[in-house]
Amino acid sequence: MDASSTFNESMNSDFLNSSITIGYDSNSSAHINQSAEFFDIEPPPPAIQALLNSNEAPLHSQMLQSNLRDAQITLSNLEVCLDSMNTEIALLTTKRDQIITTIKTYRDVLHPIRRTPPEVLIEIFSYCVPFVDTMSPDICRTINSLNTKSAPWTFGQVCKHWRSIVLECPRLWSSLSLNVDKYSSANSNLGRQIECRAIDLLTHYLLRSKDCPLTIAVHSAQISSPILSIICSHSARWTNVLLSLRADAFPFLSIIKGRLPRLKNLHLHNTTAWDNRIPAIDVFEYAPNLYFIRSSEIPQIATNLILPWDKILVCLNMFPTGSVRRVERDSINRDNIQLLSQTVKLRRATLMCWGSGRSLSVTSLTHRSLSVLTITLVHRSNPGLLDQLLDALTLPSLSSLQFTASSRQPVRPGVHCIVRLVERSRCPLSKLRLKGIETDVDQDPHLLSLLSVLPLEMLCLDVFPDSLLNALMVTGDEESEPPLLPRLRDLRAMGSDSSYLDEELFVDMVESRVRHANLKALTMHPQYVLTDRAQARLDSQVLDIKRDATGSF
Repeated sequence: MDASSTFNESMNSDFLNSSITIGYDSNSSAHINQSAEFFDIEPPPPAIQALLNSNEAPLHSQMLQSNLRDAQITLSNLEVCLDSMNTEIALLTTKRDQIITTIKTYRDVLHPIRRTPPEVLIEIFSYCVPFVDTMSPDICRTINSLNTKSAPWTFGQVCKHWRSIVLECPRLWSSLSLNVDKYSSANSNLGRQIECRAIDLLTHYLLRSKDCPLTIAVHSAQISSPILSIICSHSARWTNVLLSLRADAFPFLSIIKGRLPRLKNLHLHNTTAWDNRIPAIDVFEYAPNLYFIRSSEIPQIATNLILPWDKILVCLNMFPTGSVRRVERDSINRDNIQLLSQTVKLRRATLMCWGSGRSLSVTSLTHRSLSVLTITLVHRSNPGLLDQLLDALTLPSLSSLQFTASSRQPVRPGVHCIVRLVERSRCPLSKLRLKGIETDVDQDPHLLSLLSVLPLEMLCLDVFPDSLLNALMVTGDEESEPPLLPRLRDLRAMGSDSSYLDEELFVDMVESRVRHANLKALTMHPQYVLTDRAQARLDSQVLDIKRDATGSF
């Protein structure tokens, strides 16, 4: 049987059993039934699909023509309906957008931020302004206060109301950190444009701070700069200042001499090798409220810095850590003693012992005000410098002592010099921090004698040998000898290596002091990691176990 005969027989059967359903109201397109079932048509019968694979002509072409016309009418009606629907959808979409806009308008008007008092906004803004910590020069260097894409500049770009608040709040503009070298004028038009732009922004910044006290951090590798001159012109408002400059740039700050009535905290950082031909820095001589001085890389601070030393309460001398002449190394303790002798009201001091040469003789000194002392022995330095310095001092008011030796010292120094200092001074030492110092009582019996006479309330160590743990153990037996350090309330383990620690013995010691000696707090460095079992035993104690990420003591 050929394809044409098969097609004709199939057509007779299919067309008798199929029809096209059309839903159409000819009176008006607006009354078209919009249900999809009114536009259904039957698909072509299988015979037509078979005929598409050949060139044969259909026998029932009139019937096919009728179905074609019906399908075209259905399509036309469907398109009319779709056009009507699209028109309606467009209208509804427009109305929806109008309603959304109205809702947004009401929400914007009713937003709580509009009812937030300006003083609350100012408080929120103050937390967003980069904090200038003059104690951290490296962090300050990363802050660019003239970046208009950061706070507080960006607050004034939100709305008129916020801009008026920001411009009328000088406190938001009272903290400034600036790397002058970034805006230094180069031998090009672009470099001069950058510098002029920076000067313009700096002028606006300082004007907006009005009469508010200023916290300023300045980094510069130049001797002088127009930007630095503008900052110096506001020295009467300086309160907390970090100047990180080259050694020969400090004398060029003469413009501020006698114009520092508010200066309280001064941080000076020398970025180049110190030349002994540089005259003494006297620009801070007349600062009646200056009480805090932190110097870095400035040798012979008591001589090279002319300050109101009789008013200084805190002095952190971070020199030397770099390369200096041998005569400066060997006289470091003379400088320390001279510094302490000039600061009669000093309460807190940080001193460095650095050098490998011979130790020059120093004068003994009794300082009656010093209560907090930090001494650091720099890498490869003569440990005898520690003995020399402490043997020269008598400190009757000393309550806190931090004794640090570089971890790269060939031999860990002992504590015999501290024993002599405490016995001589009869001081109320309640806080002791030892880092890089020998803490094995079998190796240095002076430590045991030191701990037996001190009324310590806080002890911070980096290494806990077994001999020390056994010595700190408390039995709770009334007939036994009184425990070591009966007043100890705060124990701190700040070493970064716990591999040599007997964890079980350490936990036993802590438990014994919690039960029988009233230990209240244990602080451990994050790298001082114990096993899960040992940590669980510590956690089970009635103890405030803290993880101190900074390790700053």
